[in-house]
Amino acid sequence: MLAAMQSPPGGYGRGGPPHQGYGPPHHQPTHAHKPITGSAETMALHAMTIDPKTGLPKGEKPPASPAAVLSLVCGILLCLGPLTGLTAIGAGLVARGQAQRKPHAVGGQGMALFGILLGVLNLFLTAGALLYFLSQGG
Repeated sequence: MLAAMQSPPGGYGRGGPPHQGYGPPHHQPTHAHKPITGSAETMALHAMTIDPKTGLPKGEKPPASPAAVLSLVCGILLCLGPLTGLTAIGAGLVARGQAQRKPHAVGGQGMALFGILLGVLNLFLTAGALLYFLSQGG
């Protein structure tokens, strides 16, 4: 009888082990943004600093799309041949289309354009090197 009233080993007591991370804890909110509260002056100051169209601070550009970053990186990798050139052109065209359809949410148009240009340069350099080596061999 005495053993039934003792705490289980590990020192957790009757409540069991603490939260093990198998799901969201019940004491934390699941929403990502904290609501803005404060005086009327604070609310007015916040309203003046946020662009209502984008939700970003005024004057801040939207982040570049992953396709624009991929285009630029593949365009820079000229040493890997036409595979990265074709990828740079394709990803750049996708990124420019995204940025034109949703200019308030997707940025990186310049980055994508530069990636496209580097991809085209990559293809020209590869074609030139291929022609040079074929003319030397024959």
